[in-house]
Amino acid sequence: MSKKLFVISITLIGCILFHARCYGNELDHPVEIAIMTTADIQSCIVPYTVVIEGDTLTVGGLERIAAASNQIRSKVDGSLLLSSGDDLIGPLFSLLSGEPEIRGMSMADYDVVTPGNHEFDRGVDIYKNAISFSNFNIVSANLIIDDQELANRIHPYIIKDVAGLKVGIFGMMTPELLKVCNIPGGGAVVNQDIVKVADNIVNELKKSDCDIIIGVTHVGVTFDRELAQEVDSIDIIVGGHDHEYINETVGSTIIVQDGSRAKYLGVLRFVFDKGEIQNPIWERVLLDSTVGYNPAIKDLMAQYMKIYNDSLGMVIGESTVEMDACRGVNRSRETNLGNIIADSWLDWFTDADVALVNAGAIRGDQIYPTGSITYLTVNEILPFRNEVYMVQLTGAELKQVFEVSASVLRVADDGCPDTCRASDGGFLQVGGVKITIDTTQAPFCAVYSGRDVSKIINVGSRIISIEVYQNDSWVSLDTSAIYTVLTNSWMAIGGDGHYIFRSEDIQKKNTTLITTDLLTSYIQSHTPVAPQIESRIKFLVK
Repeated sequence: MSKKLFVISITLIGCILFHARCYGNELDHPVEIAIMTTADIQSCIVPYTVVIEGDTLTVGGLERIAAASNQIRSKVDGSLLLSSGDDLIGPLFSLLSGEPEIRGMSMADYDVVTPGNHEFDRGVDIYKNAISFSNFNIVSANLIIDDQELANRIHPYIIKDVAGLKVGIFGMMTPELLKVCNIPGGGAVVNQDIVKVADNIVNELKKSDCDIIIGVTHVGVTFDRELAQEVDSIDIIVGGHDHEYINETVGSTIIVQDGSRAKYLGVLRFVFDKGEIQNPIWERVLLDSTVGYNPAIKDLMAQYMKIYNDSLGMVIGESTVEMDACRGVNRSRETNLGNIIADSWLDWFTDADVALVNAGAIRGDQIYPTGSITYLTVNEILPFRNEVYMVQLTGAELKQVFEVSASVLRVADDGCPDTCRASDGGFLQVGGVKITIDTTQAPFCAVYSGRDVSKIINVGSRIISIEVYQNDSWVSLDTSAIYTVLTNSWMAIGGDGHYIFRSEDIQKKNTTLITTDLLTSYIQSHTPVAPQIESRIKFLVK
C-alpha cells in the first residue's frame, strides 16, 4: 500500500468468505475490487481543520478525495467511488446552489451517488439545476419526484461493469424525508416501505444476472440493518445519514459507513473469485495532506470559495467565550450557543414568551473560539436560513412539545422504538423558559405518518417542571394559559417529529424574519457577547 495513504483502521469483516448470490458470467480468474465511499460531505468542498485524537489536522476536501481514490484505483482490477448522500448543505449550498459540490464530485470521478434529504433543502428545481453539472449516475429506488425532467435523471438502480463483473447498485432515501427535510414547493415524497422496495429491486437485479448487489443508502444504520435482515441477496450496503463509522456484517450482508464531512475515505477491498466475495477488508483512509490533491479541483474550488468568503467574511462582532456548536451536545442538553440563538429571537420579538430552537437547525459541529464573529460564522451555525414563526400554544400544548423534545434522549429499554419518537434534531434549545427532565420516566412515543401522528402510544412523563419568565420573575407553567412561542419555519410545519405545530387549531404567523439575520443583529447590537449555561434545561438526578 502507498505510504501516502494513512490507514486509520483495517478490520477483517466477519467470516472470510461471502457468497455473491446473483451470478453472472463467472470469470476464469480472481479480480481485486475496491468500493470507495463517502457519506454526508455536507458541502465540505475544501480541506478544513479538525481535532482527531488530540491532534489538530487539516482534512477532507474534494481535491483529496480525488487524489486518494485515484491512488487506490491504480492498485486494483476494478473500483467504484460511491456517495450515500447529503453532499449539499447550506450555507455554501444556499449561496451557490450546489454547483461547486456537483462539479467537484464529477471531476473527482464519482461513479454513483444517491441523494440525501439535504439535497432537497432548497427545493426540487435547485437540485435539478445542481445535477446538470454532474457526470455520475444518480440512484434512488424509493424517491418519487413530480418533475419529470428530474425523475428521468434519478434511476432506481444502475448496473456497472467493474473489471468484467456485473455490479447492480440501487439507492434508497430515508423514509423520514418529510420529517427531516422541508422541500420548498414540494414535489418529492418517498415510499416508506423500504424493505418491499428493496426486495423488488434486488429481484430485478438478480434477473439481470448481477455478480454483486450494492445498496447505497441514506436511511441510517437501523434501517440498513433491517434491509440486511429482511432482503436476501444484498451483498454490500454503503450507508449514510447517521454520521457514524459502521463496519459490521448482518447475516451475509456487509454494512459500512464512513462518518461525515469526508474526514476519511472509506475503502472496502475484496477479491471476487468463482462467484464469491472473498477476504473483505474495510479501511478508513485519513484524508490529510499525505494523500496529495488534484490541482484542477483545488483551483476550481478555490474560485468558488473566494466568492463565498468575499460575501460572508465581514466581521459583525466578537465573543469573549467559546460557543459550543457540537452536534452531540446541542442535541442532548443546554448549550450557550443554543441560548444565544433563542435570546436573539426574544430580543427582537419582545411580546413573545418562549423561544424554541430545534437542535437540528444548529450546525457547524465544532466549538467556536473566542474572538471575531463573521457573517460566515453565523451562516455556518444557522445554514438553513429558516424564517421565524410566532405560534400561540396553550400551556398543555407547550408541555407536550417538551415531552416530544425529551423523547430524543434514548435510554436503554425505555420502551419506545427509534421510529416512534422525535428525530435527534428535535431536541429543543430554549429561551424564556426553564424545564426539568427525568429520563428515568417513560418517553413520548407515537406512530408517525410523515410529519403527522396516527397513534400516540405514550404521551410521555419525563417533564416534571416548567417555569416561564413573565413580568420579571419565573412562574410555573399554567396549562390553561395561552403562550406566545417563537419557533422556526421548519418546526412550524412539524419538522423533526414536532407534530403538535401541524394542528389546524393552532394559530401561527410567519414573521418573515430570518434566523440568521436575527442572530447577526443580536451580535452586532450586544457585542462583545458572552452567552452562558443558565440551567434552562436541567436533569433530575436520583
